[in-house]
Amino acid sequence: MRPLTTTYKPTLKARISFTAQRFINFLKIFRRNKRGLSGIGIIIFYSIIAIAAPLLTPNDPTFGIYVSSDYANPIWFKYLPGGENMAEDVNPVKDPSFKSPDSLFGDTREWNFSSSSTQSSNVKLQYSGDIGCPANLSGSGPGSVRIMFHRTDDRVQEGTVKVYLTKEFQYPNKPAAKRFTVTVAVLANGAEDVPIETRIFVTNSSGYTFYLWASPTISTTTTSWMFPSSPIDSYEPTIKGRIERIVGQIGVDPAQVLFPTQGDYKFGLEVFFKDENPSPVSKDIVVNIDDLSLRLYGNAYGLLGTDHQGRDIFAQLVYGARISLFVGLTAAVLSVVIGLFVGLICGYLGRAVDEILMRLTDALLVLPSLPLLLVLIAVLGPSIINLVLLIGLLGWMGFARMVRSQTLSLKERPFVEAAKAVGSGKWHIIGRHILPNVMSLVYVSLALSVPTAILEEAALSWLGLFDPTVTSWGRMLHDAEFEQGIERWWWVVPPGISIALVSVSFILIGYALDEILNPKLRQRR
Repeated sequence: MRPLTTTYKPTLKARISFTAQRFINFLKIFRRNKRGLSGIGIIIFYSIIAIAAPLLTPNDPTFGIYVSSDYANPIWFKYLPGGENMAEDVNPVKDPSFKSPDSLFGDTREWNFSSSSTQSSNVKLQYSGDIGCPANLSGSGPGSVRIMFHRTDDRVQEGTVKVYLTKEFQYPNKPAAKRFTVTVAVLANGAEDVPIETRIFVTNSSGYTFYLWASPTISTTTTSWMFPSSPIDSYEPTIKGRIERIVGQIGVDPAQVLFPTQGDYKFGLEVFFKDENPSPVSKDIVVNIDDLSLRLYGNAYGLLGTDHQGRDIFAQLVYGARISLFVGLTAAVLSVVIGLFVGLICGYLGRAVDEILMRLTDALLVLPSLPLLLVLIAVLGPSIINLVLLIGLLGWMGFARMVRSQTLSLKERPFVEAAKAVGSGKWHIIGRHILPNVMSLVYVSLALSVPTAILEEAALSWLGLFDPTVTSWGRMLHDAEFEQGIERWWWVVPPGISIALVSVSFILIGYALDEILNPKLRQRR
C-alpha cells in the first residue's frame, strides 16, 4: 500500500502575511539607500504639487488668459532693488455683477447716484434681483441696477435728463497702470417713447474726464442685452484712437494717460433720457445695467508672473506637473508591459515566434525615435492620449531583448525542468516560475523608463507638438522660446529644473532598486 502524501498549500492570509513581511524587509533596506530616498522625496514633492494644484492657484493654466497683464513680473520683484516700479492689479469695483443691493444702498454702498432732473421723483434707482445678463452671453446671471425714468402725460417734457452712477476710488500705485479694461451690459425698456443713450467715463486725478464709450441712441425696447461693439480695452485700436484724439498726441498709451500715478479717480456711467416727445405719454422707461466693472492691470502678478497672454506661469508650473507625471508613468508602464510580454514569449517559446518578434524588434530599434514620433504625432494629432500611446509603443524594444535574454537563461534552470517533469504547462511555467524571477528587471526598467518618456514629451511639446487643451512643462518652454520669454528667467528656469529633477529622481530610484534587487550589486551590512 502506497503512503498517502499531501501537498501543503498556504492560505490566502499566510500569503498576504508573507508578502507584507517581504515588503517591510525591502523598505528597511531601501531606507538606508540615500539615492533612493532622495528620488522618493522629489517625486512626493511634485506629486503633492500636482494633486493640490486647484488649491494652490485658482487660475486655469491653459484657457485663463489675462488674469493680469501680459509679461507681468513676479510679485516678489517689489522687494528687490527697483521694486518701486512694480504695480499690482487694481479692481476698484467690488461687486460688478450686482449680486447684492448692498453696493447700491445703505452705509456700505460703493456707487453714488445723481440726476439732473428737476423733479427727483421722476428718476429712481432700484435693484433688480431677477434680471441680469445671462451666462450664455458671458454675463453673471441675475442681479442688475435698475434706473427708471417716470414720464406722465400731464406734464411738459424735460428735455435731456442725465443720470449718473459713479464710483470714486483711489489708485494706490505710483507707476502708471499698464492696461485697463471696462465691461458693461445694457438692457432698455420703453425707449421707443423716450430714447436712451449711455456713456462710460473716467475722471483722472487731474480732474479731466475721458469718455471711453458712447452707445448709439436706443429708440426701441431691446430684447437682448447690449454690449460695446468693440472691447473697452486700452490695447484696442479704437480706445487708442479715441484717447489720441482727446489729448491731441499720436502714440500715447491710454493706460498711462488715464491712470498716470496714484491719486483719486472717478469711474462712472451716464444715462441720457431724451424726453423730447411732445405727445402725451404715461410710461416708465427702464434701463438695466449689469457687469459694470473697471480693471487696472499692473506689471507684477503671482509667484512667477504671467506669459504673453497674461496666463499665470505658476499655475502652468503646478498643473504641468500633472501632465508630465501622467505621461511619464503611463507611457513607461505601457512600454514595460509590452516589452515584458514580448520578451517572455520570445525567450520561452523560441523558434518561429522568437524569430518573427525579434526581427520586428530589431526593425523598430534601428528607427530614429524622435523623427518617427514627430511624423506620427503630426499625422495622428497632438493629443495627450496619442502622446502617451506613441511614446509607450515605441519604447519597449530594448527592455524586450533584456527580458528575452534573462528568460533564455531561466528556462534552462533545474526548477523549470522540474516543473515540466510534473506536467506544468508553458503558460503556468511562464507565469509562476519565470515571471517572478524577472520582476526585478521590471522594477528597475520601469523607474528608468519614466524620465525617457518625460523628456520625449517635453521635446515634442517644445517643438510645438503639444496638446492644445493642456499645459505641460515642455509647452511652457515652447511658449518662452517663441514668445520672447527667454530673457525672463522665471519663465524658463522653473519648468527646466522641474523636468530635470523629476527625471533624476526616477533615475536615482532605478539605481537604488538595482543595488537592492541585483545580487551582484547588493551590499551586505
